Amino acid sequence: MNLSELLDNSAGFWPQKPAFIEGESVVSYAELSARTHSLAGTLSELSIAPGCRVGLNFPNSIAYVELTFALWRLGAIVVPIPIECTEEEITDIAGSLRLNAMIGAKPRNGSTQIETASFLTSFRPTPPSDNHGLNIAFIRFTSGTTSARKGVVLCHETIRDRIAVANQGLKITSQDTVIWCLPMSHHFLVTIVLYIAQGATVILARHVLAEPFLHAINQWQGTVLYASPFHYAMLARDKSDTAMDSIRLAVSTTCQLTQDVAEQFIARFHRPLAQALGVIELGIVTLNTGDPSHRWNSVGQPLNGVEIRVLSPDDEGRGEIAVRGPGALDAYASPWMSRVQIAPDGWFRTGDIGRIDADGYLFLLSRKTAVINLAGRKVFPEEIEAVLNRHPAVRESRAYGRPHPHLGEVIEADLVLASGDAALESVRAHCRAHLAPFKIPTRLNVVTELPRTAVTGKIRREVIAV
Repeated sequence: MNLSELLDNSAGFWPQKPAFIEGESVVSYAELSARTHSLAGTLSELSIAPGCRVGLNFPNSIAYVELTFALWRLGAIVVPIPIECTEEEITDIAGSLRLNAMIGAKPRNGSTQIETASFLTSFRPTPPSDNHGLNIAFIRFTSGTTSARKGVVLCHETIRDRIAVANQGLKITSQDTVIWCLPMSHHFLVTIVLYIAQGATVILARHVLAEPFLHAINQWQGTVLYASPFHYAMLARDKSDTAMDSIRLAVSTTCQLTQDVAEQFIARFHRPLAQALGVIELGIVTLNTGDPSHRWNSVGQPLNGVEIRVLSPDDEGRGEIAVRGPGALDAYASPWMSRVQIAPDGWFRTGDIGRIDADGYLFLLSRKTAVINLAGRKVFPEEIEAVLNRHPAVRESRAYGRPHPHLGEVIEADLVLASGDAALESVRAHCRAHLAPFKIPTRLNVVTELPRTAVTGKIRREVIAV
């Protein structure tokens, strides 16, 4: 099975239907399919072959979609690399996952131009990558709870199963027009692939202000809005009387939805705001479309075929959430671990702490890891701490998210300095040199010691309200 078949099927059913609209550019399903065939031919001439791991360091665009499906046509493996990554992070990803090549929007040393604004750089990984005989489509580079990097491996068949599960809740059809505003490097699966498989039209909206965002929704009569709490907070603050009557489904994902945003959005637009739980290792597993107004803080009930349970619940039913069902990851790539090794009993431990009510609705309470959610992006504090701790003036550090009314969280860090006269500006410059801009702490706090747990002495992650 190859996911490019889904695009070809839609091109056969709806050849002239707009697949993607980006500003003044409109591409139909037939055109999108033809472009990916042509692009695949070009990439093949540049030695992209089945099994090659290719990093995609590209901004949201129709071109991003074309490159992804062109690589899949060749049997190559797509490795998304966010455009915010620094050169140091790109090098780390390329080395850890043994990439054969990378495609970017800007030329690099030794790169070859593919099209007007896309360039391919070839690598020679040593040793070469081993795909263990799997029909891999996608490897998403991520970070674990101890800063150990892992690549989530997903086969074509696994992604196909995921979109089938997700669409039981989303119910996407060829009549839908989806307003897209999330980073493709983080959220291409399952959503974009699902929209293409169902023949929906996708509007690429880059607006960060409510007025043009609402204009785009109404201009294109959008029916589905799949966005982050950051976007819903922006819309809820809009003071105009512009409605979004065409929207049939608004789903909040990427991080926790706060009560004030949920209530303000519902009051402003008279539309329920549903939450979903999506996990890179699992896909979309729950969706709260049944009771979003009364259970605003629930991510919903399991989709058909998905089982969820709470491991070792406490007296209030709280514990780590485990999930079993179709679409689970096939492996971790770095280091390689098979699905059986990861979840020998079939249950994947998510790292989320939650509870399930009597009606089967899942409520997430916290995370075992201290992931920072910044305007729809997940930031791992261990990555920031690793950079801070490399500065000679820093003895140790703790990065964390401070709640923010519009961005979800902002990043702060506590520092224990090696000497009392160390200059914080030097530490900030160090961060600018080694971290993507959105990962740089907005505030550095000098402390005498970091809070630690009484038993293990590990750094405590919870943030004391001030």
